[in-house]
This record gives sequence, structure tokens and C-alpha cells, in this order.
Amino acid sequence: MKEAAARHKRDMEEEEREKMQVLVSNFTEDQLNRYEMFRRAAFPKASIKRLMQTITGNSVSQNVVIAMAGIAKVFIGEIVEEGLDVMERLGENGPVQPKHIREAVRKIRMRGGIPNSKTRRYSPYPL
Repeated sequence: MKEAAARHKRDMEEEEREKMQVLVSNFTEDQLNRYEMFRRAAFPKASIKRLMQTITGNSVSQNVVIAMAGIAKVFIGEIVEEGLDVMERLGENGPVQPKHIREAVRKIRMRGGIPNSKTRRYSPYPL
């Protein structure tokens, strides 16, 4: 039983790796550069740990810090991608500017993608 589960997991991982290789091989040069920068980027673990300890008032384990750094990286990636979409809708090109990031955050906030946000979300069912 355990061998079959382990084999299935290895097969799934191999399939995911192959899919990723196909995806990356079809990137444009600009997309490849962005992907490489994303892969290399990381939040400083000491800063994340200090911030979390300040907020919680407790010590935080290294595993929790690593997880939070990963979550933050994904969240920022979503904001940047939304900023690129905003830029595209506006018909602009070049680097993402603060106005694009602000609009991206506004859109994510309106979708409810930012918890405990003070901005009122759009609801199709008003109270």
C-alpha cells in the first residue's frame, strides 16, 4: 500500500516537473526573465521574523517564518500580475508603475482577496 502511494506521488511529481518544463520552454524572453527574477527573489527571514514577533508578541519558529515568507512572496506575485493586467487594459507598456500597483491592490481588495480590509467589498446581494 505504502509503495503504491509513494510511486503515485513520484509519478505526480514527475508529471508536474514535465509540465513546468514545457511551460518554461514556451515563455517569451520577457516572461523568462520575470520568472527567473521571481524564483531568485526572497524576503529577508530576519525581517519577517521580527515583524511576526512584534505583531504576535511571541517567539516564532523558523518553519513559521519560512512559510510566511513564502505566502508573502506569492501574495506580492499576485499583486504584480494584477498590476500587469491593469497596465495591459490601459494599453500601456514598460515597467509596472505605482499607479498600476495601487489599482491592482484596489481590485484584489474589492474581490475580497485581502483579509480584514477596511474597504467595502462589492456584493451582488446588498443588505
